[in-house]
Amino acid sequence: MALFFVDVESTGIDLQKDRIIQLAFLKKEGDDLEAFSDLCYTDLSMSYASMGVHHITPEMLEEAYWPYETDSFMALEKANSEENYFISHGNELDITMLQHEGLELKMQCIDTDKCARHLLKDAEDYKLQTLRYQYGLYQKENEIARRLGITEVRPHDALSDVIWHYLLFELLLEKAGGDVDRLVTLTETPILLERITFGKYKNKNMTFEELFATDPGDFVWMYNHIARDWPDLEYTVEHWLKQDPRLWKKALEERKRVLWSD
Repeated sequence: MALFFVDVESTGIDLQKDRIIQLAFLKKEGDDLEAFSDLCYTDLSMSYASMGVHHITPEMLEEAYWPYETDSFMALEKANSEENYFISHGNELDITMLQHEGLELKMQCIDTDKCARHLLKDAEDYKLQTLRYQYGLYQKENEIARRLGITEVRPHDALSDVIWHYLLFELLLEKAGGDVDRLVTLTETPILLERITFGKYKNKNMTFEELFATDPGDFVWMYNHIARDWPDLEYTVEHWLKQDPRLWKKALEERKRVLWSD
């Protein structure tokens, strides 16, 4: 069994159009910890917003290999089996970008973002850098970097990010009683969201509970027009709708009409 702590940087955040420009991971097998990192060639233009985050420029990629030709990709591909674990902070982007390069993951997946939401209820938020400081991960990062021969640790560099993935995983594993498979289960378990962070309620610091008390009819609309493609939101809205059997029945009837019209 091996653990792979993975991060990619990409040309942008469009899951359909954008592609990998850096792939990095740490491989932990027993007491051994090994780092892999490669810049990756692409023929796509990078968004300036993305360049402002990861600071990778087109000139840096001119001599790079295509992602699937890199040592990192081939090592990950070789280890792609159910006995191993794929760990990242927000699995969707990393997994989707690897799929674009022909890698369909067979590893068991652990999303440290989702696990943190389940296990770190006192977190200020669940951004990797916030967790890095709130839970003191930064106090251990240089020791890991030295062990791996990494000279600089900085945000939004894929190789640096995987160090924090590793340290966050260690914290979460402790919270899970040392049971790595519990983290797999938590990754697959929907989260009951607390605050509304979208639409007309964005930046109003309103909870779903408060909205249900003042305007429960909004939950019927959310259930049928937003939540269908957002599993955690669907789980949350369904939870509150079921508090009122009349509203839940109305939501289900509306869902049938929406699906029929699609």
